[in-house]
Amino acid sequence: MKIIIFFLTFSLITIKAQISGVAFYNYNYNLSDKISGPEKNSFSLDRVYFTYKSIISDELSFTFQTDVGNVGDDERLTTYLKKAQLIWKGPFNISLGMQGMNMFNVKEKTWGFRFIEKSPMDKHKFSSSADMGLGISGNNNNLSFNFLITNGSGYKKQETDAYKKTSVQFVYGKKRLNENYGFNLGTNISNEPYSKNNVINVISFFSGFSNKKIRFGGEYDLKIDTGIDETERITAFYSSYQLNEKLEGLIYFDSYNSNVKTINNSENYIILGFNYYPTKGFIVSPNLRMIFFEDEIEGERILKINFQFKF
Repeated sequence: MKIIIFFLTFSLITIKAQISGVAFYNYNYNLSDKISGPEKNSFSLDRVYFTYKSIISDELSFTFQTDVGNVGDDERLTTYLKKAQLIWKGPFNISLGMQGMNMFNVKEKTWGFRFIEKSPMDKHKFSSSADMGLGISGNNNNLSFNFLITNGSGYKKQETDAYKKTSVQFVYGKKRLNENYGFNLGTNISNEPYSKNNVINVISFFSGFSNKKIRFGGEYDLKIDTGIDETERITAFYSSYQLNEKLEGLIYFDSYNSNVKTINNSENYIILGFNYYPTKGFIVSPNLRMIFFEDEIEGERILKINFQFKF
């Protein structure tokens, strides 16, 4: 432990470095009479990220990030390596290592509230948020692109087969609408074989807008599995409105269909709430969540209070 502290201290002194962290907490109360146990009434810690960034030179930088969270249905908190990414800047930027994927990162920033809910493609597992591989990216005025070739297995496990995932993103406009005013329009496409003749293809179209008061975005996503001849679909919309310096309202709507070739299998998910900013680095978000299934008369309603602490 002393060696790690010494290394971090030495790095901060000798090179340009930055340490940051963020934690997601929540209180959950399910209003459904069918729910009992910890899912009915509980406090939980959803995520903790610790990030170390260093600028080695004008051409080279490095990002190291850990992710603490649950593994599937296992309630134990587990630490993962989320990023170990080297970026070499030039006419095009070359990225190497464990790095963020290019499939929903722009849409996630348009929504802007990861501590409340994942972006739709992340929530429905259309793509992992990070993976091991090699990337190239660049921009020309308002048009940018990002191409990746990765293992396809995500960041929670090693490579599982001999096939590789290729993904590309094109964006016109601002990428981070949670930090900049403007708009964007873009697409994400990926191809991931998992056997000789079977492939998972994902294609997505998205757009967003932000100004001083309002930010909103929408997306249409398809995940096509040729091996089982199934197509999943997402249609989503999200928005926030700044009421004053400390308060903003928000809405999130996500309609998911697990197979467009069948009926009575769609899931509609709505979040209504607001964010309160009491002080720097801290957000409190009371919200109501409603889940409706096409083949059920009664849905599910959840009262939740999300908290984000960031330094």
